[in-house]
Amino acid sequence: MTRAALALLALALALPARAEEEPLLEDPPGLVGVEPTAPGGATLTLGGGYERARNGRARDTYIGGLEAELGQVDGLDLRVQQAVAYGRAAPSDPEATAPSWGGATQLGLRWRLMEGSGPLPSVGVWGALSTAYGRSRPTEDATLLALLAWRLREGERPIALTANLGGSFRLDPEPGERPAGYELSAGLAFGVARDTSLGLSYARIQQDRGERDANLVQAGVWHRLAERGPILGVVAGAGIGRDSPSLLAGITLKFLFGAE
Repeated sequence: MTRAALALLALALALPARAEEEPLLEDPPGLVGVEPTAPGGATLTLGGGYERARNGRARDTYIGGLEAELGQVDGLDLRVQQAVAYGRAAPSDPEATAPSWGGATQLGLRWRLMEGSGPLPSVGVWGALSTAYGRSRPTEDATLLALLAWRLREGERPIALTANLGGSFRLDPEPGERPAGYELSAGLAFGVARDTSLGLSYARIQQDRGERDANLVQAGVWHRLAERGPILGVVAGAGIGRDSPSLLAGITLKFLFGAE
């Protein structure tokens, strides 16, 4: 029996140890993180949400969508998003008396330019093309954002600060439309347990001429339901100011595939 026990011990020491799952730390709500999906890996996120406008006749909008991220090479991934909305769907006439259908399609690339070290942040860039359609003619926009991320604490309870700086550009502006607008956002992510993450964020987005900037404050919680996912997320928020939404809410379920 002693020989058998020693043999089993030797075999166990010779086998590679199973990698322990990293503490969950999701990007803050509404922000694009610096870290791309690993090469050969992929994620698929399904979600639904609700938004209530602060003014106008048709105020309620119900949103459903999916998002896929595909790792290409080290430091680069591709993201495809498709959303469908019913209500005050963009682009839409804010004075419409009845809800309408609309949606948006986006294709983007994220490139991590530099990994953070000490006080220096991780740096990346996000570029995307999107088409939105609804009651009025479709609109096409390009988005370009600088991505910054600082790891404030490591270990079992990590904390990270993320910022997005940039804007969007209307590719086919109508007379009187704003051809470009800025977007600034920042958020904190907290790992409160190995499988649970919290996030807080603030975003300021320039809107069309005649409208004040949108100011959005959001909070979210994510929980990993099993090893390698899926990850369940719940987000809620509100706008500040006359032309910002009075309420935002959403739920997501993210599935992970491929590379560890």
